[in-house]
Amino acid sequence: MIGNDVVDLALAQKESNWKRKGFLDKIFTASEQNLILHATNQEQMVWMLWSLKESTYKAYTRVVFKRGFYPIQIEIKSIKAINKGYFSKISLFGQHFKGKTNIHKNRITSVVIDAKLEFKNVEEEYEKEIIKDKKGLPICKISNDFVSISHHGDFKKIVALKL
Repeated sequence: MIGNDVVDLALAQKESNWKRKGFLDKIFTASEQNLILHATNQEQMVWMLWSLKESTYKAYTRVVFKRGFYPIQIEIKSIKAINKGYFSKISLFGQHFKGKTNIHKNRITSVVIDAKLEFKNVEEEYEKEIIKDKKGLPICKISNDFVSISHHGDFKKIVALKL
């Protein structure tokens, strides 16, 4: 239903060598690798796609509670730049999602929701009290809104899906 991710670009550059042999093949489909190889900023494209895959995994676990991360199975079908953001269509095991990514100077943030939902129902600056449900997934204590929490390096992002 909802998932998010944040990538600290300075930390990602310092800690990960995405150009090492086999990295792209393990994580990205052939069409995604093509996007990376033809991008003006290849490193930024790698972390945008990674962020969308992480967010999709989190959203998927809300729909089908199945642990395990399958990055190569998460397919970013399209990415469109609209205003200052990027909107994506994504699929995983027959489930369809849509994503929204923002690229900032020092971080990338993505939010992914079920394809049938609308981004107008996503609250991106969530500050209410959060607890875990029976499955250990975060929800709002008062409203039961679905919540997704992500942190990387110096950044933390909490988003909620208000139904």
